[in-house]
Amino acid sequence: MNTALLCLGAGAMTLLGSCVSYKDSPIDLVREEQAWKQQSLAVQGTKPLNLGKIQKIGLVLNADLNQARLKLAHSSNVAQQSGWWNDPSISFDAKQSLEDVSVINLDAGLAFTIPVTGIPSLEKKTAEQYKESDYWALRQAELTYLSTIEQEWKQLGIVRKRKELIAQRVREMKDEDARFSQLYKLGEIDAATRQLTTKNYNTAVRDLQTAEQDELAQRMSLIKQAGFHPAAASVFRLDTSCPMNVPKAVTVPSPGELVSSPQIKSGMAAYAADEIQLKTEIRRQFPELELGPAFTRDDGEKELGGSIGFNIPLWNHNRKAIAEAEGTRNSSRQATIALWRELLQNSRELAQEQQLVRSHCQDELNRLNLFSSNLVKLEQLYKIGETSLADLAEARQQVYESRISFLDSLSKLTRTQTSLRYLIPPSSLAR
Repeated sequence: MNTALLCLGAGAMTLLGSCVSYKDSPIDLVREEQAWKQQSLAVQGTKPLNLGKIQKIGLVLNADLNQARLKLAHSSNVAQQSGWWNDPSISFDAKQSLEDVSVINLDAGLAFTIPVTGIPSLEKKTAEQYKESDYWALRQAELTYLSTIEQEWKQLGIVRKRKELIAQRVREMKDEDARFSQLYKLGEIDAATRQLTTKNYNTAVRDLQTAEQDELAQRMSLIKQAGFHPAAASVFRLDTSCPMNVPKAVTVPSPGELVSSPQIKSGMAAYAADEIQLKTEIRRQFPELELGPAFTRDDGEKELGGSIGFNIPLWNHNRKAIAEAEGTRNSSRQATIALWRELLQNSRELAQEQQLVRSHCQDELNRLNLFSSNLVKLEQLYKIGETSLADLAEARQQVYESRISFLDSLSKLTRTQTSLRYLIPPSSLAR
């Protein structure tokens, strides 16, 4: 009796000692918001922020990236805790004799599983592969984030440049409008021409208002994507620029280089995990072996021996789980292949789009240079009275519209080139 109780007590203490305790983690949204705001505003120093610094700090503050990191931490913890099995198992029976109530027969056993099927090792490998998949999913999230921030940053530079050009044109048209007003009073131009110049000026003023709204929206979008507090939008000084030239072509990654994409590596790791899971379910067809000591007291006689046990799956053979795992493995394989094809197709589409839009940019720039050259000549002719104010205003409008058209093409090109540049990780993110 004492021996059995001692075994039972030792088993209970071992079980309790290995259990995990609960610790609550309440959410204080007010405190979270204050900490977020403090972290965001502390970024702005004495110098304006550039793209590199915004990207670097945003890698820490971006909510989606932090969520991906938590998922990786979760899978890492699961992988660390995988590969165990429920051992030992303890059995205890007490039977009282109906003939003699003073006689109590006891049976106690302690059994250890011998994992001859290797299932714990396979479960460990499966968890490690899911951890690997989550790691590359995080790398892909970082790559997507960097691409998004660079696009938002360059778009902000283009929007600011457009506002600058519109403001410059509004100042020119204001001066022109005043001159046209004098000419109208002197009878040099008719009412229709005067009405048209006034309409063009008012349209330019409304375009400037729209450009100011676009700049604010683009600035807020950049702050949001980077993970900063909204209060940072009115505090940050952003060192954006927009050169009026055609960027160099971005190198298109080869199919071999695309294999290094975190998307592909994440998909391959997930497929490997599903492959191992199928092997695990197939192994579950076979029995595990249990060995251990056994103690019996019967009619005052104490006996100590051993026990051996295993189950015989004559009919089940884990058929349902094997079928589900096989279906999951096949779906994962097809999904990975489809992802690879989509990435390859996307790279080729971006390459062709870059070539086309870049040629459009160059054409717009050539026209802009031509119009600008003509405007210089007209400015000189106007100073000596050889051309009219209407001709000069038309030439200025032509240059202005050409500049805006170039910025529209440049906006498309920068988006395309940024997406192309981040199809594979740069050296700073390579593992």
